Parts: sequence; structure tokens; C-alpha cells
Amino acid sequence: MDADSGEMRSPEAEIPELRFIAPQPIIDEKNAALKAGNASPRGDLAQKIKWVLPQHRSLAVQIVSYVGLVYAAFGFYNQYYLHWIQSPWFSIYSDRIAVLVFGIARIATERDAYTRRRLVFLVSAVTVLWLILPLYFGITFFNHHIFGTPWFFIFLLIVFLIGRRADCSWNCPCVGLRDTAGEPFRDRTIKGPVAFGLQNLKWVALASAVPILWIAVAQPNASWGGAYIQGFWTVHLNLFFASLLIIPFTGSRNYCRFLCPWGAMYGLTGRVGLFRVAADRERCIPCNLCESACDMGVPLRSLIEKRGEIKIADCVGCGRCVQACPRGALRLEDERDWLRRLASTARKSTQRS
Repeated sequence: MDADSGEMRSPEAEIPELRFIAPQPIIDEKNAALKAGNASPRGDLAQKIKWVLPQHRSLAVQIVSYVGLVYAAFGFYNQYYLHWIQSPWFSIYSDRIAVLVFGIARIATERDAYTRRRLVFLVSAVTVLWLILPLYFGITFFNHHIFGTPWFFIFLLIVFLIGRRADCSWNCPCVGLRDTAGEPFRDRTIKGPVAFGLQNLKWVALASAVPILWIAVAQPNASWGGAYIQGFWTVHLNLFFASLLIIPFTGSRNYCRFLCPWGAMYGLTGRVGLFRVAADRERCIPCNLCESACDMGVPLRSLIEKRGEIKIADCVGCGRCVQACPRGALRLEDERDWLRRLASTARKSTQRS
């Protein structure tokens, strides 16, 4: 009701900017919060949600971004098959160079504060650990994708503590490219029950990596080991770089969702680890904005209703669902929260005794 005119005002009239992204339940909940004096003090809710949802980018941006993806793929095919140009600029390092170039642009234009911090770390890690150290100093120690190395097992422990996001959101050249040059194609992500079911293909990819772990740990001198390892890398490198070329049709995370053995392994480790996205069922409303923000096609709404948390191998811990929730029903938790709960339980036990 308008106090001056006496006319009834619709929820959309009270918060018109919510109409283009939020279904009616969110508008109603936001208006109720405003009337009760409980509105979020964090700023413009609608704008914050818009920043983490997939956006339709201009044709010019899409073309430039696709050129970056083609450049990354060409570098690999040039080095191993075509041999047209002898230069590190057109080699297996091309994807890392593209991450740096497009990453700078993404960081400069990213509006969501959490995603911007994540991108700064991701682009920096890829540039230093995956580009500068191996290319200019020959240091590959921090490549946690090489099975059986000391850093590989250390990184598994890190994943156990903070989740798959340690690789798949914060420190992976594959993700770096898909979250920078691939970002304009987020809105093409194929979702739904069929696509989510097909993500079980990642377990086949993981199974193909098990013999390499066996070779590294138990049979380093196996006669068949060299041929198998070479075959494994040949198949997965080709799949990875070929997947870049179809991102405009499948969304940016196609390889991560369906074919990545490292993602499957880190997802499984995180599944039994200490990371999760905690969910408050009572605060959750059926807006599905969390699912709209998820590039992995995870049925978040169903998981929240059934389990009260998101803790599955497919979750990469990017935090977009948390940022997209208009009710603050989702929260990232890791080993720090586990330690706090443990300390709290210990204090209560001490007090009772």
C-alpha cells in the first residue's frame, strides 16, 4: 500500500530490479524481510545474484574468447602433431598463456568479490606453478596431476581437508582456462537428469588412472608401465584439448564434468573429507538460483531437501551457489569448521565434568 496515494503496490513495484532474475518467491521473501527490518545489509541483493549467474555475452566477446580456446588447443596439436611452429608460445604451454591473458581481463571485469579473489589466486597459481616454474626453471614438483609423486599425495591430503576446490576451483590450468576464456559460454551448460547421469563417465576415466598409481607405488619397473602411461596421457590430453573446441555447445566445464580422472579422484577424496556446502532447509525456498549458478549441473535443490548439505564428488566448491542464494541458506565448510566444532564439543565436555 502506498502511504501517499492509497494505491496497492505489487512486490515488483517495491523491488523492480528483482523481476528479471528472481521468481516470485524471492520477491515475496525479500519484501517480507524489508517490512520486518531484516533485509540483508550486504548491498543490492539482485545485483549480487546477477553477478554469479551465467550471463549472455556479446557476440564480439564470444568470438574473442573462442579464439583464445582455439589458440590453447592449437598449441598442443602444433607441438605433438603438426610441428608448424617451434615456439613455447605455440605449445603445451599455450593454455597457461591464455589463462594469464584472459584471466587479467576476467579479474578486471568480475563484479562478485568472492569470485574475483578466487580468480586472482587461480590465475596466479597457474601462471607461477604451471607456466613460469616448468617453462623457465624446469621445476615440475608442484604438478599434482603426475600420479605417485610426493606432491601428488600431499595434495590429496589438502583435498581431504578443503575439498575438490583445491584443484578444480583454485589451482588447475584446465579450470583456469574454462573460468576465463570459457566464461562467456557458461550459459550453454547442459543440465538435467540425463546430463547429470552421464557424469558417471568420470568413474571410467578414474579407473583408467588406477594402473598408473599401481605402477608408481608397487611396480615402478613394470615392462608394460611405460606404454600404458604414454597411452593414458595421449588419450586424456587429446580429450582435454578437443573439449575446448566444443565449449560453445556444451558449456565451459564439459571435460571437468564427464571425462576428467583427476576431478573424479579429487571429488571422491573430498566426498570422504571435511569439505561440504552446508544447507539450512528452513531458509531454502524453491527458487533454484543455486542450480542456475552451478556450472557442474549438480541437482542442488534435491540434495538440499534430501540431505541438508551438498557433499558429492561433482561439487567443485566454487562457491557460486552460496553467492547466488538470496536467503543465505548455503555456507562453505571445511577443516576449520570441523576443528571449531571439535573444540566446542571438548569445551562442553570439560564444563560438564
